[in-house]
Amino acid sequence: MRTTARFFGLIVLTAALAAAVSAQGDANWSISKSPLPPPTGFVNDYVGVIDAATKQQLEDKLRNLRDTTNPSVEIAVAVVKTTGERPIFDYSLAVARGWGIGSKADDNPSALLFVAIDDRKYFTQVSKDLEDELPDGVVGSLQRQYLVPEFRKGNYGKGISDTIDAYIAVIRGEGNVAAPTKQPAASDPTEGDGFYFFFCCVFVIFIVIVAISSAFGRRKSKDDHDRWGGGFGSSGGGSGVSDALPWIIGGIISAASDSSSSSSDWGGSSDWGGFGGGGDFGGGGAGGGW
Repeated sequence: MRTTARFFGLIVLTAALAAAVSAQGDANWSISKSPLPPPTGFVNDYVGVIDAATKQQLEDKLRNLRDTTNPSVEIAVAVVKTTGERPIFDYSLAVARGWGIGSKADDNPSALLFVAIDDRKYFTQVSKDLEDELPDGVVGSLQRQYLVPEFRKGNYGKGISDTIDAYIAVIRGEGNVAAPTKQPAASDPTEGDGFYFFFCCVFVIFIVIVAISSAFGRRKSKDDHDRWGGGFGSSGGGSGVSDALPWIIGGIISAASDSSSSSSDWGGSSDWGGFGGGGDFGGGGAGGGW
């Protein structure tokens, strides 16, 4: 009897510890706090199923979508191994809200395409302000048409890319295209380089003429003081200029090259600046499995 009582007590204690751990996990869980680390871009692949080229193309597409829509539309992609015991709807909603996808403006359309590879499940969270363009039925249909067939082949990158393309096409088709703005005429950054190069050429030509004149001057008799080519301070000055000429020319060309390279390095930064901080998701969207 004592052995049975001890065994029963051990079971009760184990169950109590499991309940305590579960309660602690639930206490830390929030539907508005992302269980994933902060995003590093529009596409966050924590499994490594999207190849580098496809990922970069997706980044470019989604950045262009944000920058050329009015109101601005932000779409993110997240790929994980599993959501554990948490339903993918709850997990993806917490990520969408926690990452703050979408702008802080009153009209902040946004979406999150979320995939759990080991669970073989996916869900696209659609914000309240994007539900008119991407209603649940349309989202579900596009995923079944573009995402599921490729996922079944193991082509995760293509399935995600094709689905994102379909979302963008629908959004554009609904007329969300920013009005073109007249950009101020930008000065050509090479204009300054052209002037600098011209100046260097003139200077080099001047040095060559002086060197030739100096050499010519040294051929004259010592009594011929009318030639200015023997100058530069002494009768040996011309020789010094001639010897140093290759170094002078080389230094000028190098400086011009460095200036041109430095100017061409200027450009817009592509550093990730984060999402807009909206996160206005109310549960719209659709998902499934493959």
